[in-house]
Amino acid sequence: MNKASLLSKVVATGTGGSYVGYDQAVRILQKLEENGYEAFFVGGCVRDWLLGRSVHDIDICTNAHPGDVISLFPDHVPTGLKHGTVSVKQGGFLFEVTTYRTEGKYEDYRRPSTVQFVSDLRLDLERRDFTINAMAMDRHQNLQDPFAGREDLSRKLIRAVGNPAERFQEDALRLLRAVRFAAQLDFSIETRTMAAMKQTAPLLDRIAVERVREELNKMLKSQSPEKGCEWLCEAKLFAYSPLLEQLFEQSKKHTWRLRHLSSLPQKWTLLLFAARLSTDAVKAVCEILRFSKRDSERIELLVDWLYRVQPQWDAPHEVEWKSILLETGKEIAQELNSLLLACWWNQKERFAQDAVHSVYEALPVKTTKELAVTGRDLYVVLGKKQGEWIGRVLVSLLKQTAYDGLPNTPEALIAAAKKEVALDED
Repeated sequence: MNKASLLSKVVATGTGGSYVGYDQAVRILQKLEENGYEAFFVGGCVRDWLLGRSVHDIDICTNAHPGDVISLFPDHVPTGLKHGTVSVKQGGFLFEVTTYRTEGKYEDYRRPSTVQFVSDLRLDLERRDFTINAMAMDRHQNLQDPFAGREDLSRKLIRAVGNPAERFQEDALRLLRAVRFAAQLDFSIETRTMAAMKQTAPLLDRIAVERVREELNKMLKSQSPEKGCEWLCEAKLFAYSPLLEQLFEQSKKHTWRLRHLSSLPQKWTLLLFAARLSTDAVKAVCEILRFSKRDSERIELLVDWLYRVQPQWDAPHEVEWKSILLETGKEIAQELNSLLLACWWNQKERFAQDAVHSVYEALPVKTTKELAVTGRDLYVVLGKKQGEWIGRVLVSLLKQTAYDGLPNTPEALIAAAKKEVALDED
């Protein structure tokens, strides 16, 4: 199938989940052309159209200067005028329209110190990271591909544009982007590109950790996370951080299991467990990557539960869900269940995947809030000051009610609470 018919199929039928703003974007290209300018779809949208993948953003490049774009499209947002970008509103969508440009020296291994607007599309494409992202297509579906990006798509290859070492020295985040694209597309990395990655790997230490984490998250969410981890380890991208290097090196044998987990906290949990990192090391990784407080707490809790359950890879065993549910609640138990399923994936038919729900529904009481007495009832009836003892006694009453058949009545619970307090005082 040629490029025109492929793109027509994607846009017309939604093959690969095509971006619904395509027709609106075409109107922008058409208006620029009607006013004497060149205009092309560029970068990732072209790559993904040719692959039949979902397109989430459509970017446009043009030889029109930002001022010209602003004049032609009054409904706009001047998002990056310094770098030639104007976000144009069209039919309820927002499209980045960027002037062809070349870039000056990268002084911080991330952004150019200067940009210069140019009139030659090729000059704009040659500043881009990888050949598969250095293609442009006009509204008539004519492809501009000066660096053989389409051939690299067919070869399933990530290859840097021009001199690979220069591309990575310009923007060290491209080191992780190469790995991420390889994982998302199930591609390999071209030999010269990989050699340059090994050479420039120390530069990744100059990149803000938030951007590093974002690329890693995209890699872990990809269809082939194990491929991303393989390339990451081969290039030794985290040699500057022994703990992160240890994490990926020691977990890589099991990274294929990440495909069977849905949330990022679960994926990070499995990585950390597979690497057999200590509790302190798990906490340190969360701090290094600056996870949110909520994600850090969730990851640390789930890793702790995996260590308590101690699953062996692909060797399912019985799990005492009742005690886990009473201690953690249904949400954490369900997440732990998903993690165990990934740990036991090759023998998943031997694992009762619906056990959490069944056990939870069978519990006579599920939380301390369902008990027929409250903490206030306890300290009033027992005549004791408020303190930590209340929570401890309520948990004990919950377990007795759920496990031992203690009636969930005020009388029975108060009597049991008195015995519990008496034991504490002894």
